[in-house]
Amino acid sequence: MPYAGGEAPEVGDYVKNQWEQPGTVTRVHAARAGQERISVRWDDGGADLPLAPAEEFTLLSRKPTPHGMP
Repeated sequence: MPYAGGEAPEVGDYVKNQWEQPGTVTRVHAARAGQERISVRWDDGGADLPLAPAEEFTLLSRKPTPHGMP
């Protein structure tokens, strides 16, 4: 599943969970089409989240892709 807002997850995305805890996506794993799971490195230095459903997160920001790149 995509994030709560419908966006497809990408490595480097800045996200938050339901408790407003922000972090950066370090890995995206697609078990099956539409079943994305992500790993997150938390800003507060807590233990990295191994894999969780992307739908449990909200995208806060994403680095723009360089011009001409997909």
